Amino acid sequence: MKKIIILFLLICIIFVSCNHKQIPFNRNQWMKEKNRLYMTDSLITKLNDEKPKRSEIFDLLGKPKLEGRIRDKEVSYWLKSEDFLTIWVLSIYFDDDGNFQSAQVYCED
Repeated sequence: MKKIIILFLLICIIFVSCNHKQIPFNRNQWMKEKNRLYMTDSLITKLNDEKPKRSEIFDLLGKPKLEGRIRDKEVSYWLKSEDFLTIWVLSIYFDDDGNFQSAQVYCED
């Protein structure tokens, strides 16, 4: 019984330590591609509050390094690669006039 409890506690500790906490958006860290995934909550909140235009988002985040990530109504930014096949991405969506509509984080497997 003690072994089961110890095993359960170890699993809980590992699970909790694997969860990364979100941090406030920091433009300098973003431009250096550091901690991007962990800034997304505060960044998306900022975008929802300010409703920036497409050009203002490029001023804030820079343009994505891959041109294929820029489309008329969507811009996607690399956030983090966990391994060879797992890539986290932030997609920002615009209306026909180039105004911010929404943003989402997703995993490309």
